[in-house]
Amino acid sequence: MQRIPSLCGALLLAACSTSVDGTAGKSATLDTPPPSAAVNYSVPGSSGPDDLARLAVRHHPSLAAARHRAERLAQEAPQARALPDPTLEVSAGSMAETAAGRTQAMGALKQPVPFPGKRREAGAAADREAAAARAEVAALELKLTAQVHAAWWDLYLAQQTIALTRESRSVLTAVREAVDARVAADQANQADQIRLSNELSLVDRDLAEAGRLRDTARARLNSLLNRPAGASLPTPGNASIPSPGTLEGLLARAQAEHPEVAAAEQRAAAFRHRLKRAELEKFPDFTAGVGGAAIADSGLSRVANGRDQVYAMLGIKIPLWQEPRRAMLREAREGMAETEAMLAATRSELRYRVEEAWFEARTAREVAELFDTRLVPDARQAYEVTLTGYSAGESSFNDLIETWRQHLAYRLQLARNRAQLGKATATLRAAAGIR
Repeated sequence: MQRIPSLCGALLLAACSTSVDGTAGKSATLDTPPPSAAVNYSVPGSSGPDDLARLAVRHHPSLAAARHRAERLAQEAPQARALPDPTLEVSAGSMAETAAGRTQAMGALKQPVPFPGKRREAGAAADREAAAARAEVAALELKLTAQVHAAWWDLYLAQQTIALTRESRSVLTAVREAVDARVAADQANQADQIRLSNELSLVDRDLAEAGRLRDTARARLNSLLNRPAGASLPTPGNASIPSPGTLEGLLARAQAEHPEVAAAEQRAAAFRHRLKRAELEKFPDFTAGVGGAAIADSGLSRVANGRDQVYAMLGIKIPLWQEPRRAMLREAREGMAETEAMLAATRSELRYRVEEAWFEARTAREVAELFDTRLVPDARQAYEVTLTGYSAGESSFNDLIETWRQHLAYRLQLARNRAQLGKATATLRAAAGIR
């Protein structure tokens, strides 16, 4: 006991000379990591939308931030379950004279002990919050996957538009030979040539616009992949679009397994644990400790023996002020009501998203099949018949241009329907919680 004052002084000096990060004599600094930059990693040439979505999930900084947030929240549970730090108290100086001798120093070690159950419920609430954050990571992965699919199908549509427009330009160039031949034979006038030239100019305009849409889609897709805007990407092909299932099955899956539902359920559970923790606040916390006093060997009393004192102590925190505790109970109850309402709202929103995407995908699939099996072949045949008739002088130039335009419009509409089907299916899978 006589060494307590010198030991306490040594500990205080060590604490004053050591910085927050444990480095003596240096000021504490926070190392701020540099902002994440786009990474120009390679993408295989055979990559489809699913492959690109996996790359986006791996590299996108928003997902990295969400994962770090989940890990950060996971570290709150051990803190909530831990006992408060003990307290060491040391007293020295001119102190009281006892029958055993003069008191030279006193010391006590005290440990606060919360009422049983408080730390358990606080830790369980923190665990639920961390689980909600992990579910939000999964929800963000679904959202990012749907965005990658949408950008991929936008790029597919732009590439198809460019290819079809270039093909149509080649067709018009071939038609020019027939027009020139008829004009040379005095079977048509120069107005046909001028109109054909205008049509070629309009095609060039459409090519320029399609190129802009292609560049925009590439920039969007590279942004989702966390790559530079000008990074090379594979050319989208006619990827298969499988049906995700029945509407009833998708709705049931979304209501039961979607990460957004899981996150809302975990937050509701966290507030239930907070309510139990608040209900335990009416019970007192404790402080247990052991103390002692160093007694001098000589004293004024004749019976002084210099015997040191050792004693135990037990303290109780009196829960006197009840208004803060009642407010804690009200807060927890309101939190439960809030999260349960948010859970109902999440399920309602998911039902709408699933139904909207399912009907959109069904319509796009039916229309695409109609154009692919009937309208496009019929328009092609009508154009070929009209071209033959124009060459033979049996059809007018207006009929030729109109049939050509219709054939091109139907082929472009087929490409748009396929892109719409792909985007709607990706949205449907994300709404149903299908990875």
